[in-house]
Amino acid sequence: MAAHEGPARTADGGAASFEYRSRLRIGRLPLVHVVRGIDPTTGRRPPAVGVIAVGQIAVGIVAVGQVALGAISIGQAAIGLGWGIGQAACGLLAAGQVAAGLLGAIGQIALGPRALGMVTFPGAWVALGWLVGGACLLAGIARRRRRLAPLLSPPWPSAIRSVTELAEDDLAHVAARVVSTDQLRAPLSGSPCVYWHTVEVSPGERRHEQGGGEVTIADATGAARVDLAGPVIFIRSDNYHEIAGPDWALHLETSLAEGDEVHVAGPVTLAPDRDAGGAHRGGVSPRFVGRVDQPLIVTTRNPLAFGAELRFAAALAWTSLAGGLLALVLGLF
Repeated sequence: MAAHEGPARTADGGAASFEYRSRLRIGRLPLVHVVRGIDPTTGRRPPAVGVIAVGQIAVGIVAVGQVALGAISIGQAAIGLGWGIGQAACGLLAAGQVAAGLLGAIGQIALGPRALGMVTFPGAWVALGWLVGGACLLAGIARRRRRLAPLLSPPWPSAIRSVTELAEDDLAHVAARVVSTDQLRAPLSGSPCVYWHTVEVSPGERRHEQGGGEVTIADATGAARVDLAGPVIFIRSDNYHEIAGPDWALHLETSLAEGDEVHVAGPVTLAPDRDAGGAHRGGVSPRFVGRVDQPLIVTTRNPLAFGAELRFAAALAWTSLAGGLLALVLGLF
């Protein structure tokens, strides 16, 4: 069985972007994760993270992509903890135009103690690839952890009723359903929604626009308001649209509608209850409001999946760094 997170569509109806996560998982990590295209919420190329990962940036046991890091890696820049195959490849065994292998390398330029190629150099050159790959991956993980910190720590959502016990401007995380009525139309698709977000990606520029104000969410214990007009990180990969413009720009859209199940994490205040429902204390109800230094995080994805992907990527990154240090020691002594 598989979970298909719908492809975006160009103006002529052709598939332009695509994301696939298999329902079969190893722990909370998808067995297969395939990504093609641009993330509609950031305008950037999202990584594929899974046991088998395929994407422009791929991290997995088997990784295939332009930049790939895994036990077996295939790509333009392939950093393999075991095998690396690509234009620039490193690993215990490596093959490519430029190949660096700890045990053996085959390529036009082959680097390693047992090298076969037009130009060969001895030494543990694979250390450089492993160290750089591990360091870059750890830097990316640290940045994403900081960005998603209110969602990931703690990973379990609170009931909305309990949020009223928090101090003013504290951080909270709830899982609830959007109960506001759809009153907007998304600009590209025309879909009814309570909130939309677009990104225009052109050479050297990314321009974000959003529409929607305050919406109400509810769980079994009560309701809360969410300010979507302020600083928001909106993460949704299962409902988006894409149109290529005549100016080489790419226009992407994603939206939130009545009935969607969401996780909301970030700063919460206690505001006068304005028909927000049962979660109130003395006429006061929770209101999530993002700040410039701490935007709200609103996502339709389970935060446990984010955590599993980050832990898996961190394990590969630290293994890559350890392998680089070992290769450096073997090369020096």
